[in-house]
Amino acid sequence: MIDAAFIRRFVREARRRRLDLQRGRPGDPLTLQQLLDLHGRATLPVLLIVLALITTVPVAGAGMLFSLAIMVWAWRWLRRRESLQGLERLNFLQISPRAASRCLRWLAGMYLFAGRWLRPRWAALFSSRLRGFWSLWVALMAFIIFLPIPFGNLFPAVSLLMLGLGLLTRDGLMLVLSLLLGLGGLGALIAAAGWLGQILMRAWTSAF
Repeated sequence: MIDAAFIRRFVREARRRRLDLQRGRPGDPLTLQQLLDLHGRATLPVLLIVLALITTVPVAGAGMLFSLAIMVWAWRWLRRRESLQGLERLNFLQISPRAASRCLRWLAGMYLFAGRWLRPRWAALFSSRLRGFWSLWVALMAFIIFLPIPFGNLFPAVSLLMLGLGLLTRDGLMLVLSLLLGLGGLGALIAAAGWLGQILMRAWTSAF
């Protein structure tokens, strides 16, 4: 699926939108369905990549809304329901032309990396016995994205991007890296919460 022609599709679209912005013609916003259509045949791994990427875009409510969509993705993955039916309900939330150009460049870069370096390996990680584990992992990352924590969506979103690329290319190494990054981000959030709790406690005790 990831070949030179596939990557050029995203590069061309990103370049076209960037030129339009430079010429003062921002063009139309980008919808979820349009992003999926650029992939040709969209699959569940592709959907996870797109949803995770959109949660990083500075659009009001995007992180919370699309984190819920990612939780639905986890349920579908667990149940082996490959259909993408119902996604048109999310098309009301559109990506601005400037953010759309950035998303397309990121996708082109990620797919270029995947095409060069990722390959099928560590097939045991794709065992049906681990499907429930990866579904729970996706749901956990989506829950963290859902929480209103400043910049708290960064680590889980990148973790899900890695997982999606791993599923797309059948590269188990990306699944492991997704797990390590997500756990590191979770640990950082817990440490930050503990540190903030100590500050609030000291402020409370000093006030009273």
